[in-house]
Amino acid sequence: MTRVKFPALNGLIWLGGCAAVCLINTGCHKTVRYKRFTPEVARQMRLDWNVKTLVEAYKTAGRTDPKWDETAEGALNEWARTRSRNTDTNEDWRSIISDNCAGARGAGCTDPMIRYLSLRSAMNQTGTKQEVAKEYCEVAQDMEGSLYPSIRKFYAWERAGQQLKFAYGATSNFPPELQPLNTWGLAESDLLNALSDRTMPVEEVYDACHELLEVWMWSNDHYFPLYQNIEGKFTDDWKSDPLFLLLKGEVYIQLGWQARGYGYANTITSEGAKLFDKHLATAEEALTAAWQLNTNEARIAVKMMSVELGQGKGRDRMELWFQRAMKADPNDYDACDAKLLYLEPKWYGSAADMLAFGRECVQNEQWGGHVPLILIDAHVAIQEQFADDAAKADYWKQPPVWTDLNSAFERFFELNPDEISWYHNYAWYAYQAGQWATFNKLVPKLGPVNYDYFGGREKFEEMVAQAKKHAGETKAKN
Repeated sequence: MTRVKFPALNGLIWLGGCAAVCLINTGCHKTVRYKRFTPEVARQMRLDWNVKTLVEAYKTAGRTDPKWDETAEGALNEWARTRSRNTDTNEDWRSIISDNCAGARGAGCTDPMIRYLSLRSAMNQTGTKQEVAKEYCEVAQDMEGSLYPSIRKFYAWERAGQQLKFAYGATSNFPPELQPLNTWGLAESDLLNALSDRTMPVEEVYDACHELLEVWMWSNDHYFPLYQNIEGKFTDDWKSDPLFLLLKGEVYIQLGWQARGYGYANTITSEGAKLFDKHLATAEEALTAAWQLNTNEARIAVKMMSVELGQGKGRDRMELWFQRAMKADPNDYDACDAKLLYLEPKWYGSAADMLAFGRECVQNEQWGGHVPLILIDAHVAIQEQFADDAAKADYWKQPPVWTDLNSAFERFFELNPDEISWYHNYAWYAYQAGQWATFNKLVPKLGPVNYDYFGGREKFEEMVAQAKKHAGETKAKN
């Protein structure tokens, strides 16, 4: 198992729903303007753009037919709302999209965007991961040949690439019919084309660029050239936006680690250390400027925690940025994950520090979302330090460990009753801990079982049989 998983403000002129912020770039003395909109206006602009590139695009580029247009447009409208963060708190967007896609496809719809959304929203995936990967690739190819906007083609190829990686791992393992597909290359080409759309909201620009850069983050050869190609497409408006500065900060943090290497301190070359410091300083400058512009963006604060991890100026500095992140978003799992990493013994803390913080993530009533799962992450990180397989297995059987795991899952489901897929995780840990009664109680809650998570169907059925046997033995003794 692995962990659940790093210009100065001159003035404001308020213009109705937005503010024009003047920025001075001290390096080139060039004045650019960052247009800041109220959250409501920004969401509406993003929704309008998503409707244009989804619903309106379907009407002009899709395979329309009165037999399925209503359900197809229903799915596309809901996806536009979801992408734009315009859904209601308890809105079951996945079911809405899935049901509408099923209705459209049942009526004969073969439109690539509807097929893509059908895959994205599928509640019960019946095929193997290899079959799903093949279908994603077929949809992406179909989308590429359509007149849909480039941004939609980008996401189709990006998801196809992700699914291929999940299904087969290395490219050399792909079946012959999928070997010629250059999913990431096609995704990159479509993204660069999409960036020519100057009406694209900066939130959409950031999301797409962030996703593709993450694919290449471990490639020393392609990562930075890709960023340079992307940056070359940015307008001055985008470059002066906090989200562009956030993206720049992320890139230079990654470049720093590429230069340093990922080994212990004694493996770092002097040149690597210099580049590490230089890149982190660039990241710090970009993120500081971003924070000056938007102190409500938790992701900026989280990345400043990553800068501190590398610079090591002191725990107080990490705590400052952690508190800023949690103030901006009390459900920020990434901020908690970044702090947990900082507290690992190989960095600036100890196992005791990690567990104390993990328990705080369960007990703090102001924090929610996935934050309680940090306590489980803490135990996983500690367990992974054992070299002996038997010691690793025995770790989960310790009563205090199970007490922590159980409390974390119970708090998580109290906060997130609809996150039923996490019952798989809960059941897996109950089995490892030998908590047979709990495992048996959880099995009926799994819904459609993701057998891959448990090591395959045969392994899962073996676990169920063993848990029933142990539970029966315990009952007989009592």
